[in-house]
Amino acid sequence: MQTGLSAWVFAIVRALQDAGIDHEELLRRIGMRPEKLGDLDYRYSQDQLTNLWIAAVAETKDENFGLKVARHIRPSTFHVVGYAMSCSATLKRAAERFAHSARLISDAASVSFGPVGENYLLQVDLNTGTRQPIYQTLDTILAGFLMLCEWILTAPVIPLEVKFKHSKPANDQAYQDIFRCKILYDEPENSILFAGADLEQQVPSANEELARLLDEMAAQHLAFRFNNRFSSKVRDALLGQLPNGEPSKKETARVLGMTERTLLRRLRDENTNFQELLDRLREKLAFDYLRRPDLTTEKIGYFLGFSSSSAFSRAFVRWTGQRPSEWRESKARLEPQPQPQPNTLD
Repeated sequence: MQTGLSAWVFAIVRALQDAGIDHEELLRRIGMRPEKLGDLDYRYSQDQLTNLWIAAVAETKDENFGLKVARHIRPSTFHVVGYAMSCSATLKRAAERFAHSARLISDAASVSFGPVGENYLLQVDLNTGTRQPIYQTLDTILAGFLMLCEWILTAPVIPLEVKFKHSKPANDQAYQDIFRCKILYDEPENSILFAGADLEQQVPSANEELARLLDEMAAQHLAFRFNNRFSSKVRDALLGQLPNGEPSKKETARVLGMTERTLLRRLRDENTNFQELLDRLREKLAFDYLRRPDLTTEKIGYFLGFSSSSAFSRAFVRWTGQRPSEWRESKARLEPQPQPQPNTLD
């Protein structure tokens, strides 16, 4: 079952309060527990979230309600991912962290981020199966991400271009007020295009060592999210293949006693895919192995099924923004060193 964090619901609740709506009554009406709003680890089902969005837009009679919700996005809205973003050295690193760990915020989230020439493109979508979310949800994600970037940088960030899949609303002035750039509607994607120089600005409150610790917490939370799901069985099958080189879909399907097509379909049903699952597993194991001083990066690369230590290093940089040796050195500085024991001999 797909779920989303209660902190995300809290932003919706704040916008309902601004509109004078009794949020507790509305939540109970659609079967949600309002007392769980203060529990940042609690997750509501995706069906409940969709029902909440539909009810909120109906109650407020505001087609731009998603933009109102975006104004309440804070680092806490994105759990540990948001705090890691706020500690990032640059907005580029913050965006990379958001794209890498968005699934922690919502199982349905699909986020990609990467270079387009000298610029950077963030694309977002929600894969909720047959029941599609209303467009205000995507408005909140794009506008909320932009506003969080401005909050982190403590300065305006003006995109080059914004695209929405949905049609242009009757009054799009609220969109212009937030994005302050060219906005295109009825497009094949939901995205924001940023100038490279804007995202490479240094964040005033940057603390990459703390951000990397938060990255580990995010990885652990994500691993826990897959427990007791089909994905966990696939991870177990991958574990046995890693020391023998790059795991394959074909071999994984054989180990699980199914066709490759069934394997991919069942992973798709859980809104993930083979490569994402493999990357998550390798990342988590890499953190564990790098804590062991007896293991070289060459040996760790072998344990993780990479063809070479350089291939492992490139993957680790993609996950964390650091080389394995840099991460190991920073971890050694942060963790307390063992103190010499006093000599008790007379």
